[in-house]
Formats: sequence, C-alpha cells, structure tokens
Amino acid sequence: VKGLVAGIRTLTLAFTLLLSVIYVISGFATYTIGRSPEAERLELAEYFRNLPLSMFTAFRCFTGECTNDLGYPMTSMLAREFGLPFVACYIMSYMLVSMGIFNVILAVYVEITMKAAKETEA
Repeated sequence: VKGLVAGIRTLTLAFTLLLSVIYVISGFATYTIGRSPEAERLELAEYFRNLPLSMFTAFRCFTGECTNDLGYPMTSMLAREFGLPFVACYIMSYMLVSMGIFNVILAVYVEITMKAAKETEA
C-alpha cells in the first residue's frame, strides 16, 4: 500500500500521458474514419462518430478487443478499406501505446513498489 501511495503522482502523470495520446489518436480517427463513406458502408462509423466514442474504441483496440458488435475485427475491415495508410498509422499508434506507454506505467509501478518495500525493510 505504501508503494502505491508513494507512486500515485507518477502513476497519475503516466495515465495522463496515456489519456493524451488516446485523445490525439481518437481526434484524428473521428475526423478521418468517422466522416468517411467507407466507414458508413462497413457500419463502423458509429464507433468513430464523436470523440468520446472514438476514445473508447481506441482504448478497446489497444487493450485487445477491437471488434464490432457482430464480433468481426475492425482493424481488418479498416485495413482492407483504407489500405497501407491505415495499417501504418495503426501499427505506429499501437506500438506507441501498447509497447511504450503501458510498459512505462508498469515499470514505474514496479519500481515504486520495490523502493517502498526496501524502505520498509530498512
């Protein structure tokens, strides 16, 4: 518990960074995918209709559940429709969030917990 309390400021900053990145990515997705006739035809525009829905969809995609209501993978559908530009943007943003920010959050939490454990032993 002491480790969590000691690291709450750092974790708050890391979560703010995550929220900021998802906000920017979602704004771009709302502007491009949410307004495209291709997304309407694929029945995916509802997931990108406004910024809060786009943020929720982006978070779902970064945490592994990137499917529509019928269970079809949205990334595959969007990749087929928009091609290489979508794939490149998705891979870069996924690597940034999943392999970058999520790992930073975990590393900060583990470091602070270990530091608090050493202080408790001493």
